[in-house]
Amino acid sequence: MGFTIEDALVQTQDIYHLELLAGKNGCSNAISWVHMIEDTTIIKQLWGKELAVTTGMGFQSHDALFDFVKSLVKYHIVGLIINTGKYIFEVPQDIIDYCNDQDFPLLVMPWEVSMADLIKDLSMRCLHSEREDQQISIMFQKLFVEPHLVEEIRQSLMGSFDVDGLFQVVLIAIENSDQFDAIERRRISFQLQLCLEKIDSPYTFFWFDSHFVLIVNNLEETILEKVIDKMYKRSKKRMLTNSLYVGIGSQMSDLSQLILSYKRALAAVNMAMKFDYPIINFEEMGVYQILFSIEDKQILISMYYRLLRPLINYDQKHHSELEKTLYYYLVYDGSMQAMAKNLYMHRNTINYRMNKIKELLNCEFESIDEKMEYLLAFYIKKIMNAKKNRSS
Repeated sequence: MGFTIEDALVQTQDIYHLELLAGKNGCSNAISWVHMIEDTTIIKQLWGKELAVTTGMGFQSHDALFDFVKSLVKYHIVGLIINTGKYIFEVPQDIIDYCNDQDFPLLVMPWEVSMADLIKDLSMRCLHSEREDQQISIMFQKLFVEPHLVEEIRQSLMGSFDVDGLFQVVLIAIENSDQFDAIERRRISFQLQLCLEKIDSPYTFFWFDSHFVLIVNNLEETILEKVIDKMYKRSKKRMLTNSLYVGIGSQMSDLSQLILSYKRALAAVNMAMKFDYPIINFEEMGVYQILFSIEDKQILISMYYRLLRPLINYDQKHHSELEKTLYYYLVYDGSMQAMAKNLYMHRNTINYRMNKIKELLNCEFESIDEKMEYLLAFYIKKIMNAKKNRSS
């Protein structure tokens, strides 16, 4: 959640006499650091989420100041403080209007106030807030690893979260993230968090077990989906070389159920990576909810070969398509007419193949239990083939 511009206004008003001119709707933006900027060349090197402070020495003309503000917005700086009274005396109204349109906080402070003191003070407050956020993330990570300690952790989180309320976990995986060093991971984290600033309920965001983790508290699922969609679209524009995958866990009541949302988010993000889908919600996974929640994947592989090996061996030996025929037989619920129409296959051919399949498998496919077992085997095959495709 972090130290925000709103926090800076409330906590330091009497010290630095900050005045908000525009961008009130952006004051919930968290500040990662404070930079003094007198030249636009440095802006491209910033990561985003920084608060800019300037005397205006390099931006005394209207156009120079306006271009400066536009550059800050473009590179996702969270706000600007202008030290007025020497180089800039008054901010033009069209710049104020632009900042309001962009929800970009624009503040001024009197020239008599020490800019060095302001930068040092706000930076220290950012560091303090970051340490608090790290402690919170450690508590949640501890809960993932040792869920039996939930009551102990509940006490630690009670001051920052509604521990009896609703919780939901989102996991974000980035392709080749195992190759990122701590600096690169931190930079990406800032970029992703820029889309979280509009969340008006408690949340935390951190790196854990090869994923970025977002935990929200008492947030409507429709709002969360909009936030995630915005995050994905933005990342797609900025991270051109690395694919991003998102898994959304179920919303759970009470902190004690958080581990279930985490495991379901993990199943969803694993499916997203396996099938190369951008965003998957656990609630929309269908039968894959079960398959991707099984930790021992060897069980699934063994099930597939145990059920279908006779057809696999026969097809390899005779260059036939019995396995494919059985799949469509199950998909079309045993309707020969539907199979013949959609597969452009004569019914006699289908009958011949199905008789051979029943003989090899010693199964008549008369009960729902028999059909379901083999249909699950084909779902498993899709997972196995997706793995082959992604590794090729």
